[in-house]
Amino acid sequence: MRKSIVKFLLIVGLVACPLMVSAAEFGIIDAAQIFNKYNETQKTKNMLESKKASLQTELEKRKKEVKDLNDKYVELAKDTQKKRDAKKDVTANEKQIAELRKQLATKEGELQKFFEESQKGLYALEEKEMGALSKNLDSKVDTVIGKIAKNYKLKGVFEKRSIYWQDKTAFKDITDEVIKALNSGK
Repeated sequence: MRKSIVKFLLIVGLVACPLMVSAAEFGIIDAAQIFNKYNETQKTKNMLESKKASLQTELEKRKKEVKDLNDKYVELAKDTQKKRDAKKDVTANEKQIAELRKQLATKEGELQKFFEESQKGLYALEEKEMGALSKNLDSKVDTVIGKIAKNYKLKGVFEKRSIYWQDKTAFKDITDEVIKALNSGK
């Protein structure tokens, strides 16, 4: 009886071994995590944030110019009304008011144009930089994954989001190793 149990366990072990080995033959990566933790991604994001901050500073400066001009216009309008109420000559004030209105309209138009152009420019820059980064990263990631997969003798590597369910022990997660290799330039 004991020999039968040992033989049975040996047979079960031989049948189960290839199944267990095949589970360890595949890897998995988290592409989003790789992209976010890649040093070049952070550099590109920092550059874009710096450009955005610079544009925001310029926008605030232009808004202040418009506000200051508007304040001057309002003060002059109030002064003109006081002079009218006092039955004084307002001809000079009216000319200044007309000139301030023109300047204000011009400045507001310039502000709106600057805002729209800076937004478009920022979106275009972001698309260009992130697109280039993504293309560059794709080729590097493929090479790095290939090297790591060969080291572990993996038969394939899948992206985490393409698998609906997984037994955590069924795949070798190589995400951190890929990030480390990319950031070290290897």
